Amino acid sequence: MKDGRVALCYRFEGVEAESITDGEFDALSSAFYRASRTLPVGTVLQRLDAYHTERHRIPKGLREKVNAPFTQQQHVHMQDKPVLHHAAYLCLSFGNERQPRTNAANTIWARLGLPMLKNPFDGIDALAERAERAAEEFAQSISLGKIRLTRLDEEELENLYFQFFNLDFDRQPTTLNRSIQPDPTFVGVGEKKVNVLTMIGQPSVIHNTQPGRTGVEAPFISTLALDLQIPHLLVTSFLIEDTEKMISSLEFEQKINRNLDFLMTHENKIKMLELEDYIDALRTDNKSLMSLNLSLVVWSTDNKLREKMVQQGIAAFRAMGGADVFVETMDTTNLFFALAPGNGYQNYRWLLMSGDNAACYLNCATNYRTANQGELLADRYGNPVLVNLFNTDLNNQNSVVVGPTGSGKSFTMGYFMLQRYEAGRRQIIIDVGGTYLSLMTALGGRYYQYDPQKPIKFNPFGIHMDAEGKYLPDGDKINFLSTLLAIIWKGYKRPIRQAERSVLVRLIPIYYEWYNTQPEPPTTVPSLIGFYDFLYQYLKDNDNCEELIRWHKAFDFAEFFTCLEPFVVGHYRDVLDASENEDISAYPLVCFDMARIKDNELLKSVVTMLITELSLDVIRRFPKDVKYLYMDEAWSMLSEGMGDFVEMMYRTIRKNNGSMCIITQGVKEIEDSTVGPVIVANADTKIILNHQDAKQLDRVSAVLGFTRHEMEKMRSIRVTKTWREIFIRQGEHGKVYRLEAAPNIYPLLTSKPAEREHLRDLTQTYQGNIVYAVRQYNEDKAEGII
Repeated sequence: MKDGRVALCYRFEGVEAESITDGEFDALSSAFYRASRTLPVGTVLQRLDAYHTERHRIPKGLREKVNAPFTQQQHVHMQDKPVLHHAAYLCLSFGNERQPRTNAANTIWARLGLPMLKNPFDGIDALAERAERAAEEFAQSISLGKIRLTRLDEEELENLYFQFFNLDFDRQPTTLNRSIQPDPTFVGVGEKKVNVLTMIGQPSVIHNTQPGRTGVEAPFISTLALDLQIPHLLVTSFLIEDTEKMISSLEFEQKINRNLDFLMTHENKIKMLELEDYIDALRTDNKSLMSLNLSLVVWSTDNKLREKMVQQGIAAFRAMGGADVFVETMDTTNLFFALAPGNGYQNYRWLLMSGDNAACYLNCATNYRTANQGELLADRYGNPVLVNLFNTDLNNQNSVVVGPTGSGKSFTMGYFMLQRYEAGRRQIIIDVGGTYLSLMTALGGRYYQYDPQKPIKFNPFGIHMDAEGKYLPDGDKINFLSTLLAIIWKGYKRPIRQAERSVLVRLIPIYYEWYNTQPEPPTTVPSLIGFYDFLYQYLKDNDNCEELIRWHKAFDFAEFFTCLEPFVVGHYRDVLDASENEDISAYPLVCFDMARIKDNELLKSVVTMLITELSLDVIRRFPKDVKYLYMDEAWSMLSEGMGDFVEMMYRTIRKNNGSMCIITQGVKEIEDSTVGPVIVANADTKIILNHQDAKQLDRVSAVLGFTRHEMEKMRSIRVTKTWREIFIRQGEHGKVYRLEAAPNIYPLLTSKPAEREHLRDLTQTYQGNIVYAVRQYNEDKAEGII
């Protein structure tokens, strides 16, 4: 520096907003205070927080993708909002012990162009060596846990100066291309007009934390940091004082006050007593002293906007415990230069305080960090972030979603499903109630819902022909069919005996062998009706066969045929008799709506088994694809044979590049389910929606194991007309995110009956064109028709 001081600067990587407890904040503050006590007198620690806005950029790969229109629309929606970016630096400035203190008249700026009376660089090499050692020791002592300091090299430091003196943080200037012009009320930096606001009086009470704008504990200085969502610079400078010298000065002042006691007002006497107590506390607790400068820099090319930003800055200071603030006028340029990286000793607006109090002004929080891939959400300020909900660094990628009625579970999950579909993920959804019909229609997914007039049609016997045109079932197919036939025959509550299963396992391949030998098979493809007719004739033609006689003793064929009849000639004939092999597992997005069969024990059991087989088939056929299986309020399915399957999925699907997700209104269902403990233990991702009932939330915490700090964040969840917040814990880290769907996406996700039905009516009006229907929906909503 031109004043003969040596400055070293570091990039300061802080903790993500709301990620640590108030106790952890206390520990960080204490560590900073302890480390500062090892620094030489006259050292300046200067923390610089640069906040600048940019427009959200659509990822290049997505912008060029032709089959992701809805995800693109969501990014375009986010593109309309300015995104506040944050970069933080910590500079340590060291000088000679004999260096005089700075005032408004002897700063580098004030003496610009005047000759120097003494060489400021005398002994600079020795000072640089001492500074290197002291700075590295300090950096190592506070680079613990979630705080990390990384030394800037010469090029990075030069770039930081270019950004500062151009006030251009959204790109990297390569030179100083703006002139600096003093003005009586501001400083001009090129076309930008700059104001500096300085704290001139401390808050009445100082803490390491205070509730942030969301109600969650945040750094004490947060109102001037992330909570101030405008472009600004926040510069916090700490000057290490000679504590003994400063205490002696205070004691001398105290002595003078005592001698002039008879001239004091009552107010001055109170201040004298406070000073005595303060000195006693410094002595008793062996505290060190620091001087603090806290400055805010705002700028704009528009005078009205700049004045608005100044008022926002004043309000932010006052929100910090009522701190007093002064808007600099005549000497703004001088102080602006003093805020440059490493130039903190040139400042002359200092407030003396104990080191532990000064440490409370350390800002260690930063924005949420975005993932390289994942679902598009926003932080609590609305800044877009990618959240990787298929994080392979976790033990598993399974999840549990909990939200009471009306909290937006289906809306939230539909938002994720949409992005996952357009990202090429495979998804199977088991739903009760038709929530996802609009989404399935828009995305072209396969939607299966039982309707007596138009029933679901499956063919469990359908398989692909081999190269020779033959149907050859493998072991998995034979086991599946034997289990399905056993369920139709006995249900889930009557277990099939081993001898009975052995007979089925023998009969199934015999049927396929027979079918392959028929020049003109009775059915176009292997089917349940074909198997029924074959078995009936096979038993009739071979009634004297020794093996069949033995089978008759172990297997009640009469009962078996009777139980199959509803699916062969009865009410459910069409359900398992699709004449074509529909390859359901080949579809990337499939939804089964179980609403109309959830009370039909027989049909529900059969469809459950078919879904189980479909899921396993997808896992087998597409090992490299990411796969999701959702169960939305389908708890009755778990009690009817699917419980074992869900347990297996939660335990093993991670090995097959998959994720299992249970979506539920509350945790009581999890507690009451036999597979509940397995679900909780094997779901590293928990998603909690807004709970207005505090008792419900307490129960959620008890069952899913949330900490007090996580509960504090869940209680702070906000919901507005345009966006809602959700809490997501992945592994040991939980954050609150904002979900704001684009106008063209919202109609596809809503579960409000009136809105949902209006969109379906419009879809019919436009002959199934969901894009046209959504456009009309938004127009109707704007006109108040909905």
